[in-house]
Amino acid sequence: MSGFLTPPATPHIRTATASIATAVAVALSVFAAALIPGSALYSVLTAGGVALGAASGVAALRHRGGLRIFQWLSALGGIVILLIGIVVAVAKFGASAKLATLGLVTSYYLMPSAALACYIGGLGQLPAKWIAPAFMATAGAGAAGWFSLGAGTGFERFLIAVAAVFSLMGCVYPVWGCVVKRPRQVAAWLVALAALVLGALMLFMVSMVVAPGLLWLQPTTVAWGFMIAGVLATVAGLWPRRF
Repeated sequence: MSGFLTPPATPHIRTATASIATAVAVALSVFAAALIPGSALYSVLTAGGVALGAASGVAALRHRGGLRIFQWLSALGGIVILLIGIVVAVAKFGASAKLATLGLVTSYYLMPSAALACYIGGLGQLPAKWIAPAFMATAGAGAAGWFSLGAGTGFERFLIAVAAVFSLMGCVYPVWGCVVKRPRQVAAWLVALAALVLGALMLFMVSMVVAPGLLWLQPTTVAWGFMIAGVLATVAGLWPRRF
């Protein structure tokens, strides 16, 4: 039982990347509705990220040597997201009112839990030294983005600043590693670039709270900044060479 609950001895970086990217794509689709509605390209990119849910689910089930809790979470979350996507697609192209209602209900109640399962499952399959900075960078950015959609009270603005600083702390790790170690692998530099983009967005969010009006970015720019950081990190994780 203890073996089932522990991370795999050999990290599964690509599976972890696909799983985390799925959760991030679900979050970006929520931000897109508020920050950049109607963008066909953004919708395609987020849909592509969500489609990785199927890949992460299948890949997690293919691992030999006995599955652990993190592979199961990735598989469960990915398969649920895939099924919800199928229902929504069939309802949209088939013009079925019942399927449309089913897709709406399942998306509302099951999608957040499935995305969370993908996220936790992905983190658990990363190398141990990457888990903390990856969690801090992504969870902090997600929380800051979520709170910024409201940002109507002083307490919400305080939460934005705290979450953004938390994310910044996670972004420092890959950037510092590239500056000090100067790795030859392209993937390492892609992760550092993603961290720089995300860190710049977090600094902007902190400035919104600490010094309103000092910096200003269009909501569209913020949305694309999140997307660029997510795409860079995903490409790095799926890169053929590990680092």
